[in-house]
Amino acid sequence: MNSYRTYLAVLVLSTAGSYLLTPLAIRLAHAWGAVDLPAARKIHTQPMPRLGGIAVFFGFCLPWSGLYLLHNPVSHMFQNYEVLFFSLMLGATLMLGLGIYDDIHGADATQKFLFQIATACLLWSFGYRISQFSIPFGLPIVLHPALSLGVTVLWIVGVTNAINLLDGIDGLVSGVTAVIALSLAIINIFSNNILLALLTLALAGACLGFLPYNYSPARIFLGDSGSLTIGLVLACIGVLSLFNDQGGGASPFISVPLILFGLPLFDTARVMVTRLLSGVPIFQADKSHVHHRLLEMGLTQKQAAWTLYGVAALTGFVSVVLTTVETGRQLLLSVLFAILSVVTFFVWKFSLRQGISKAAEKPAES
Repeated sequence: MNSYRTYLAVLVLSTAGSYLLTPLAIRLAHAWGAVDLPAARKIHTQPMPRLGGIAVFFGFCLPWSGLYLLHNPVSHMFQNYEVLFFSLMLGATLMLGLGIYDDIHGADATQKFLFQIATACLLWSFGYRISQFSIPFGLPIVLHPALSLGVTVLWIVGVTNAINLLDGIDGLVSGVTAVIALSLAIINIFSNNILLALLTLALAGACLGFLPYNYSPARIFLGDSGSLTIGLVLACIGVLSLFNDQGGGASPFISVPLILFGLPLFDTARVMVTRLLSGVPIFQADKSHVHHRLLEMGLTQKQAAWTLYGVAALTGFVSVVLTTVETGRQLLLSVLFAILSVVTFFVWKFSLRQGISKAAEKPAES
């Protein structure tokens, strides 16, 4: 019972901290000139402060000092993994700094990409390593250190940028991240992975505390300071939870992380492939993301956000279920979910085309 009280305390403290710090982040954004101006590819029509990452980051940090004052199994376990924790905080601080600089001055995409790779390599050296993959009906596949480095960097940089690119409408990233983090928290609590449960609950709380200010109509954006920091923290927790036993992770079947992170990863992969096939630079901003498509279908920002919250909740639920069943059922459920996802995608594509066609015909009819 004491453990669950600590879990709840971490969630509440991070939520309260982020909520109370967000007005300060708004004032800092205006004072430092970190304001997102309206543009053709953007949805908002008014200048918007974009240093929300400051509130989320410090809300995420708030609960940790209190764990040194407690004396229960949760606080003792946390103190046993200090190196992992402080290395994560170092990586998150570096990403926050990069995001703040980008929000105020703007940073070149190549420079940001190289900085992210360097940060991912640093985290790999501290133990955030994808060291093995679990496969059905066989021993886990253990990766050579060089291959582990490459795969880990690809995962951390990929998830970080996927979360960053998903940040296109009010409240989307903060809400989706909270859902993914809570799903990871449940997975880790069931597996008694205390450190990882604490991290995910703190991240979920920080996003939930920020959400009232970011929900449509937003009063502040996450900015790169928020989306990059959230993405990196989420990616690192995913490494320890789903690929590595360094932090007590269970290393479930490979489909679990792909399903849990399916929304941001699939959206980013689809957009990148589309841009490559069209001969457009992959880092060029446009309105081809899933949230933009939902808006084209006639949904409001609130409706689009809640639709994608639902998708994230579904993938989170399936991931939690997969970690509780035997290997054979994991494989069967993963295949069934993949088939259902493909069918749903093509049905959605057809509905999107139909909706856009009808919208284009309306002026002619009138």
